[in-house]
Amino acid sequence: MTGIAGMTGTNRTTRFTRSTAGAAMQAIAYAIVALPMAAAFGTPVAAQANRVAEDQADLIRAACDRGLDWLVAAQQADGSWGSGGFRGSVAVTAQAAMALVGDGNTAVSGGRCESVARGVAYLVAAAGADGLIAGNERAAHGPMYGHGFATLALAELYGETDQDERLATILDRARAVIEDSQNDEGGWRYEPKRREADASVTAAMIVTLRGLRNSGFAVSEDAVERGVAYLRRLQNPDGGFRYRSEAGPGGAPRTAAAIFALLAAGVRDEATIDRGFAWLESHPIRIGVAGTAADDGYALYGLSYSAAARWQRGGAAWDDWYAAAAAMIVAAQQEDGSWRDPSCAEYGTSAALSVLQMANDLTPLFQTSRRATAEPKP
Repeated sequence: MTGIAGMTGTNRTTRFTRSTAGAAMQAIAYAIVALPMAAAFGTPVAAQANRVAEDQADLIRAACDRGLDWLVAAQQADGSWGSGGFRGSVAVTAQAAMALVGDGNTAVSGGRCESVARGVAYLVAAAGADGLIAGNERAAHGPMYGHGFATLALAELYGETDQDERLATILDRARAVIEDSQNDEGGWRYEPKRREADASVTAAMIVTLRGLRNSGFAVSEDAVERGVAYLRRLQNPDGGFRYRSEAGPGGAPRTAAAIFALLAAGVRDEATIDRGFAWLESHPIRIGVAGTAADDGYALYGLSYSAAARWQRGGAAWDDWYAAAAAMIVAAQQEDGSWRDPSCAEYGTSAALSVLQMANDLTPLFQTSRRATAEPKP
């Protein structure tokens, strides 16, 4: 069978409307406040809980709108996103486009569709005849992060553009680059060569292959299985995931990325996932003050993967985690509507929005309807 971990059929779920997204966010906000208040005051506080829930949802919605407006304004004239060393990066451009998709926009519909279309055009123009999609990726140590993120964004938008025939050729070539550059360990790293491998790039490639499969492209099951096996070998006895095959400590951002990649590949309800989530619970990702011990330069990267993993897993634990994460992220928003990140504000803002908008359930890759269609992988 060709595909990822038992995924059958294309199964592209129809996107929700903006009003549905707002209802979903308000429902989560209600769940965040209603249970603690009911425990403290009893059921008569339902009306008060509703008011608090509406305030919470309004704060999140306002933060998202400000962030989205800033992101649209920050788009470069050539359609790309990124500044400083990341000016012209397809990785940042792809993440920004996906943040707009998370609000219900595509390249042909939605209030911010023009920005998405310009971003797609930039990614398409960056696709080479050899299949590699790359812009200025020097600051990311090589083109594979950008290639993976750009391929995933185009795969997610496939069927929602005015140039899908061209996209089909680009995506098939991009898939070949990923599969052909997998190394003997089963992983990937910064360059499209069969040499080294690490947890972060490998996680990104597995997620990208899942996105391609969802969009109807034939993906090598062997490549996915080897990638999954490589990530499994990187898990330490304590549940965290180290960076490479050599002995080393676990890291929260890469552990979150590895867990989401495994879930995307169809790994479910087993010790690897349970131990990974348990390790994350004891090593929470925080947005600290720059230059202090509390600051994690990869915090927003890690939070975006953690949100994706937790949303895919589902369950009541999502509500508590989202409440804390959303409050932390909203508090870190800058006056201009952006979020800072050591890479660039365009990436930081995109990552922050991906967390806040996860419950909108509008991005095909993250949609909860896919939980029921993914057969457990032994």
